[in-house]
Amino acid sequence: MLPDIETHRKHGVRYFPGRIVCPLAGVGRRGANESNRLALENDDTEVTIDRRAQRITVKNTRRYPEKTLIADLEFLADGTTTTGARTPIAIHLEIFKKGDALSLDLHRHLRTQEPLADADFEPFDVVVEGGPRPETVYTEERARALVRAPSIAHRVVKAFMAMRDNTRGSFQDPHRKGYRVADLSLGFGALGLAWMLVRAELRSLDGANADLIRQGSVAAMLREGAWELSLTALSDKLSSIVQRDLFLFGLDREPLLEPVMTRGLCAGETLAFRFQKGEGEIGLGGKSAKMDGAIDVARAYLEYHLLGGLLCEHAERPQGPRG
Repeated sequence: MLPDIETHRKHGVRYFPGRIVCPLAGVGRRGANESNRLALENDDTEVTIDRRAQRITVKNTRRYPEKTLIADLEFLADGTTTTGARTPIAIHLEIFKKGDALSLDLHRHLRTQEPLADADFEPFDVVVEGGPRPETVYTEERARALVRAPSIAHRVVKAFMAMRDNTRGSFQDPHRKGYRVADLSLGFGALGLAWMLVRAELRSLDGANADLIRQGSVAAMLREGAWELSLTALSDKLSSIVQRDLFLFGLDREPLLEPVMTRGLCAGETLAFRFQKGEGEIGLGGKSAKMDGAIDVARAYLEYHLLGGLLCEHAERPQGPRG
C-alpha cells in the first residue's frame, strides 16, 4: 500500500509510482509503475507528493542571484496519435528560480513525428511555494494542451533538430555479434547541412539474440541476451549536458566516470553499458568496470531521455538486413 503523501528534501533522483505502466516494465529492479521521476539538484528544495489531492508542492525559500534549477519532474505517458496509434511519450517540467521569480521549461519527449491527439498521464497539479505567493506552474489542462499543440518556441527548436539513422543502407546478419539494432546521431541542421552532436547505439553482443531482435520488443531484448548501449560524443559542446545526464541516471559517483564529471565527454569518446542477464559493466574509452545495476541505467535512459526514446522506437521497427 502506497502512502498518500511522501516528502523529499535531499539532493538526488527518485522514481515514484502512478497508474502508467512503463514502456520497459519488467526490466531491471524498478517497479513496472514507477513511471514518474523527481530530481533535486541540491538540498534547498522540499517536494511533497500528495496522491489523494493529486498535487505536488515544491517549496524553496532561497533567493538565487542567478537562474537556478530547483526541481525537475518527468512523467511518462501513453500517447495517442491522430491516426489512433499508441506511442510512449514523456512530459518534462523543469522549474527555475532567480531571486523570487520563477521560470519554466515544459516540453515533450516524443518517439514519433506523427501529431498527437491526446495522452494518458498522472493528473498532478504542481504548485511552487516559498516566494511572495504560491504559484501553480503545471496542471493537467496545461500538460494536455502541450501534448496536443506545443509552443511556437518548441516547434522552432524541433524544426532545427537533425537526426541521422546510421543503419540506413547498410547490411549485416543479426546472427552475428555487433549487429546494430539501432544507431542514431542527433544534432542540428539547416540549409541542407547538419552538425551532429551525439551518437547512440544499441548493439547485440551475441548472435543468439537474433530471435529477440525479430520480436521487435526492447523490453524482451533487455531481459534476455547480451547487449551494449553506447553514447559517443561527436562534439566538445556537450560537457554540461552529459554531466547532468550522469546525475539523472545515477552515475555521477562512479569512479570510472570521474573524468567525465570533471571535464565532460570529449569528442570521439564513448560511454558504454554492457549487460547480460543481470550482470553488467560500464566502459569509458578503453577502460571498463563491473557495475551493479547497469541494466537499470539503460532502462532509465531509454524511457526518460529523448534520444533513448528515439533509440527504442528504431529498435522496435521491423528488422531488415542491416549493419
